[in-house]
Amino acid sequence: MDADATRPTCYRIVLKGELGDDFQALFEGLRLERAGGETVLTGALDQAQLGGVIARVQNLGIELVSIEPVIKE
Repeated sequence: MDADATRPTCYRIVLKGELGDDFQALFEGLRLERAGGETVLTGALDQAQLGGVIARVQNLGIELVSIEPVIKE
């Protein structure tokens, strides 16, 4: 397995709509913030975990706005 695929990267995942607190349990380990009609999930994920979050979002029928790595300076 590629070492980069198993190394966690901090991601910012933006979802359409402001999800309620009950969704926090579905995205355990990620910070959930709501503002301006969107929900932002932030946290460190390896590639398998990121794929799991994307699949969960799709299964819930939530619109995925964007995914981007958070670059620390």
